[in-house]
Amino acid sequence: MVDHLRDLLDGHWKELEKEVASASNKLRTSELPSTSGEGCLNVAVDHEGRRHLLVPLSSTQHVRTRGEGSALRLRERPLEDDESYMRYADLCCARTDLNDVFTGLCVDVLRAVEAAPDRPLKALYSVLDRWRALFQKSSSELGAEQLAGLFGELLVLRRLLESWPTATDWWVGPSGFKHDLVAGTHAIEVKASVAQEERKFRVHGVAQLEAPEGGDLHLVWFRLSRSQGQGLGLVELLDEIRRLADDESTLFAKLAMVGYRPVDADLYRDVRFTVHEERWYEITDSFPRVRSDSVPESVRDVHYTVDLDTVVAQPLDKSQIDDRLAEILREN
Repeated sequence: MVDHLRDLLDGHWKELEKEVASASNKLRTSELPSTSGEGCLNVAVDHEGRRHLLVPLSSTQHVRTRGEGSALRLRERPLEDDESYMRYADLCCARTDLNDVFTGLCVDVLRAVEAAPDRPLKALYSVLDRWRALFQKSSSELGAEQLAGLFGELLVLRRLLESWPTATDWWVGPSGFKHDLVAGTHAIEVKASVAQEERKFRVHGVAQLEAPEGGDLHLVWFRLSRSQGQGLGLVELLDEIRRLADDESTLFAKLAMVGYRPVDADLYRDVRFTVHEERWYEITDSFPRVRSDSVPESVRDVHYTVDLDTVVAQPLDKSQIDDRLAEILREN
């Protein structure tokens, strides 16, 4: 359903983009099959090639103007021809490099209007309130370690999404959960290092290497290096994940929790990583770690380092990894 609506919107916009609007105050519009109690929704393209979504208004409704300083802009716009006059809530994406993200937002609007066709403006507001923060710049740029950690988690998320498009729900690390990905009783903790000699990682809290009750925990460790013009770009990886995921708004909301928003993409356009090594471990009794039952109640904030070169437990081979992932997918 989401793919169908995305294709519908993109098809209408691309057709409109074949010809530029004749003046700066004019739009080229196209009516969508999506209807509401106030009439059909439209898409449009303006003189500068920016994309718009037009939601019809009743005679008594007025739009709260929003968007100064934002990549999203909302205003009231009348459209008329020789036969009709209509007023619309005009939602515009001011940055064409965010067109794909804007399409995801508009898909959510169409679905919300379909669910509540008698209140199209209210449906637009509810979706816009959820998405608006994603079009505002972050207050600070992610650091080198944060980028490497995020990249590692996204590599694992992509692998899960390739088989299970709703796996975005399993990515719980951004909310501060003790594990990065959790699907039922299965958990995955992801660590990434840019150190080129040693295989070490930091553990934050005794619970981080403890399996869910009645379940299992796997550790994924990546050795990465920042690359110039080679490897995989962070923005490219996110684009792949966005296309794979069923729920784009949830994906972007979780990215915002870690400090990345789509509007920040230019800051990270040159961030590229090469994966030199990938290791998967099942955390069993043979894997060294600090256990919660061995820590006195008076001890708090336990952090420690594990050196994988001294770990007796062997990493899983490719077939074992595939089996574990297949089990996760089968049970969820």
